[in-house]
Amino acid sequence: MASKVNKHIFVGGLPRSGTTLVQNLLNAHPQVYAGPEFDRIPNIVDLRNKLQRSLKAQRIDVYTTSAQIDEEIRALISTLIEPLATKESYTHLSEKTPWNILFFNELLELFPEAKFIMVLRNPLAVFNSMKNVAKKAKDQQIIPPDFTQDYRMAAGYMEAVYKLHEEILHSYPDRVTLVRYEDFINHFESTAKELFSFLEVPWNDKVLRFYELDHPGEATMTKKQIWYTSKQFKMNPAEVQSKAQLFEHLTYKERIFLQYLFRKNTFINRNQEYLQEPTLLEKAICRTIMPIYKRKFRFLNTPKRILN
Repeated sequence: MASKVNKHIFVGGLPRSGTTLVQNLLNAHPQVYAGPEFDRIPNIVDLRNKLQRSLKAQRIDVYTTSAQIDEEIRALISTLIEPLATKESYTHLSEKTPWNILFFNELLELFPEAKFIMVLRNPLAVFNSMKNVAKKAKDQQIIPPDFTQDYRMAAGYMEAVYKLHEEILHSYPDRVTLVRYEDFINHFESTAKELFSFLEVPWNDKVLRFYELDHPGEATMTKKQIWYTSKQFKMNPAEVQSKAQLFEHLTYKERIFLQYLFRKNTFINRNQEYLQEPTLLEKAICRTIMPIYKRKFRFLNTPKRILN
């Protein structure tokens, strides 16, 4: 069947930053198919990167070219994610896997017609939610992801992703937009309308009640009630918990270190709306953590996290 999809959308950001909220919102629009997380886009792009490195080293240049590699990788991704979207009259297809963000630069090259959405959320709320995921996984005797258990590991990924956010926005201002989770919560309708305007998708009021609709990603995301309960998955932004509850799982050391690390980053901490200046004692505590953090957890290059 020939694809009716004429525009791809890729959504990425730190896990627990609000990417699922954005995907559910997109799926409420009659022209957009926003399905479950495909998971393996990073693996496929990682294969592309390895093939390009082998080509550059003149190991496989008798077999292929750079353009052919990208053409085949693009075709593979499209073939895998488009079939469900072709069953209805969708014109846009959105693929949301949080770690897509680590491969946005490559995806921007592979899909020159696509639009990209990066999601940003208060880092304290992100790690608080990560810890809650880790707790629920352990309760079911499931090993949780490493970044949900260690605030320094999470901070390393946060630094890398925030740096990517800024670099990509600067390089591709017409193709990439940044959505702040808190803007959705506090100014839902205007933020949603700005997003669809960026995507060049006509506004539809169904989007405003996205949380009342069934979503194709719900079954997988709520299967073990670790990442989401059914109620959380369909939460109305107007009913989001208070700021105090957003940090309920954080220890004192976790909270002050994340504040210390990101408080001066105006890209993340607009007008100090999330992260306050630590006290002298808190700064002293954080300075004792920094040497180990820099040595063991800070990434020197963009981490290319993929599933096994």
